[in-house]
Amino acid sequence: ILAGAPRPAFYDGLLLQSVAPDTVPETVDGWRNVEADGLVTLPAECFVACNQFFVPSENSAAFEKRWADRESKLKKCDGFVAFSMMRRDTGDKGHGSVPMDEATEPSYLSTTIWKDRASFDNWRDGTAFAKAHGAKPPAEQGGEKLSDLRGAKPSKPPQPLWAQPPKPIFYEGTLVISKPEGA
Repeated sequence: ILAGAPRPAFYDGLLLQSVAPDTVPETVDGWRNVEADGLVTLPAECFVACNQFFVPSENSAAFEKRWADRESKLKKCDGFVAFSMMRRDTGDKGHGSVPMDEATEPSYLSTTIWKDRASFDNWRDGTAFAKAHGAKPPAEQGGEKLSDLRGAKPSKPPQPLWAQPPKPIFYEGTLVISKPEGA
């Protein structure tokens, strides 16, 4: 039960990508027509993984560039449905919105939609995740010879552009509406 009026947050969508779905649920006037009895929850139709990023405004352009320059392999992963990076719209749009507090509210939100939790777990435990997050693939970990490293400067990971570590949030999606082209 809600306590008080909702506090809407508005985001601009950046770096969107999706794949065409295997099936498209039937809709009536743009809405899903499902049976619900009010006692049993609806079945999960997808798994949504989000990361909230708390990026100071002075780092926004560099944060967006780092994401835009990343090579994404998500579309090649089994069970991947869609990805979006969203930037908080800090302009007052009305509808009860309040100014954003950068210290306590995320300025960016990444959202990845998967067919199910198992698809997300397989990606997270695989080499695609490791490469996307700066780790070497298992085949390349360890075993470097000193002769291979002579004269080479050790690579340093890029410095974080956020004020605190990202906060993950997970959801099970119900009543998914999509179109043949994808999300």
